[in-house]
Amino acid sequence: MTIVEACKKFFHNREIYCAEATIKKYRDDLKLFFVFLEEKTGQSMQQFNIVQSWNIYEEYILHMRRRNIKNSSIRSYCRSIKAFLRWCYEEDLCPDYLKGVKLPKDDAAIKMPLYRSEVVQLDAVFDMNTLQGRRNYCIIHLMLDCGLRTQEVIHLRCENVLHDKNVIQILDSKGNKSRMTLIPDFLLDALASYHSMAGISTGFVFRELRSDTPLTGNSIKMLFQHLKVQSGIPRIHAHLLRHTFATSYLIGGGNLEFLRVFMGHTDYTVTKMYSQMAAEYKMLGAEIYCLDSIFFTRGY
Repeated sequence: MTIVEACKKFFHNREIYCAEATIKKYRDDLKLFFVFLEEKTGQSMQQFNIVQSWNIYEEYILHMRRRNIKNSSIRSYCRSIKAFLRWCYEEDLCPDYLKGVKLPKDDAAIKMPLYRSEVVQLDAVFDMNTLQGRRNYCIIHLMLDCGLRTQEVIHLRCENVLHDKNVIQILDSKGNKSRMTLIPDFLLDALASYHSMAGISTGFVFRELRSDTPLTGNSIKMLFQHLKVQSGIPRIHAHLLRHTFATSYLIGGGNLEFLRVFMGHTDYTVTKMYSQMAAEYKMLGAEIYCLDSIFFTRGY
């Protein structure tokens, strides 16, 4: 079987349950992988047989290292390649190219969570007398105080916010998983004020200001570009807010299992990364942003 035929089967399988952003990541990364294979072998991918006598995965890692690509970038590119080759092996389409191959150690810079003073700077940007200011305040604090992902904020519907229970239902999120998380009173009040001003009672929680259509990922990107400048916090981005939520939760005494559920992680692999960081910041007495007390009173 050619690698292109295998790839078509792989995407047919993944499109059943993977998010659109995940599929795009797969396509972009595999495109670079195929360019490498074509350059190395001189063969078109239309003819390239997926069964090879040499390890195409190992050679691709070595190729990127010789080009002085950062380890963190190599690891990111290889997630898609690993998923594709693992699927091919499980379908008996190719040998186990992954066996015995280790990725280079992660050299990504430490992501410093937000300090209390920085969140004060952030909040000062929002003009709460305007619809835009109220909307953007709610978006930011759903990520920061509830740990929501960008796509979860975009797809959140009014009926998923259970005001009487201080609970948000997050449906069909990453990996088609659903979960529930807590939402503090101050944020419920902010959402109620935004909806009252916008005249929203059903449907999507967040709308575009001019068209009243559901908010898009591009609007979120533009929001963070403006916040970098307006807040004076150049490292601000969507995942930093979720990262701050996780770190702050553990500093405040939250347990790892609850955090895994709040974050929507399948296992502890990702969640555990926050443990050491939280311990270090707590030991240093760093004034990391504090979560609402609801996270430490419910379920304890």
